[in-house]
Amino acid sequence: MDKKTILPGLFFLSWVFVPAPLAAEEGKALFEEHCAACHTVGGGDSVGPDLKGVSDHRRAGWLKRVIIEPDRLTAESDPEQLALVKKWGMEMPNLGISPEKAVEILEYLVGGHPANADAAASAARQGNSVKQTGAVSNYAASEAKPAGSAANGRELFTGLKRLSAGGPACAGCHSISPGNMAAGGSYAVSLVKTFDKLGGSGIKAVLTRMPFPVKAAAFKGRPVTEGEIADLAAFLEEAGKAGPEAGAGFGKLAFAGLSAAAFALILIALAWSGRKKKGVKDEILSRQARTY
Repeated sequence: MDKKTILPGLFFLSWVFVPAPLAAEEGKALFEEHCAACHTVGGGDSVGPDLKGVSDHRRAGWLKRVIIEPDRLTAESDPEQLALVKKWGMEMPNLGISPEKAVEILEYLVGGHPANADAAASAARQGNSVKQTGAVSNYAASEAKPAGSAANGRELFTGLKRLSAGGPACAGCHSISPGNMAAGGSYAVSLVKTFDKLGGSGIKAVLTRMPFPVKAAAFKGRPVTEGEIADLAAFLEEAGKAGPEAGAGFGKLAFAGLSAAAFALILIALAWSGRKKKGVKDEILSRQARTY
């Protein structure tokens, strides 16, 4: 046997016979790097579901695929994936995790080590339970009101006030009023009910860890400060209570645009009607003709 045959075989055997505790430790590090912003293991639902015991009711092959290629599962209309997207209001992003790393993460999840032991212990001491109704994980019910300023949060969200590190304003991609084109962008989901779903701790986790690839790229090297996170959380809580803001949808904006265009055409027509009827050359030729 030559080296081309022996070396891959040795690599495969070393991978297969890696002790489970070692794989679980590596999986824990990967979980904390890629998954902990949205999930806990025994700490309760957050941006996404609590993954404690997930292997008891999900097939191993499906779990591996949802870690590696959740977007493809959605494209294939996988019923389990579509149910999760509907329940949580978003699709888990494709983080580019390799099959080998996905296996290590699953080893950690099967081991059942709490990824958020502090949150789990706190919930146990206080006797709090997270009740889920439909797609909403009501963290806000057991949390204190955010210490931030909703007024400052509104300015940060809309971009009237810049984030201290220079990150983009939330309204560039998000809105607090679905269908209201004047209340923010439509690239990403509406955030009007975000505080109800995530609570202050969930919002902090998302803005600290930036688990979504587009968001991570936009904020790379430009972290959001603790104070700014508190202000944004306070604003989102206030926005959730107030409900979607009334504003201009596509129909209203289209009507306003057409009205402005018509008004501009009228002004142009009036200006055009007062122009000189003849050019400068006509006057010169007429004067020369009279001379002869």
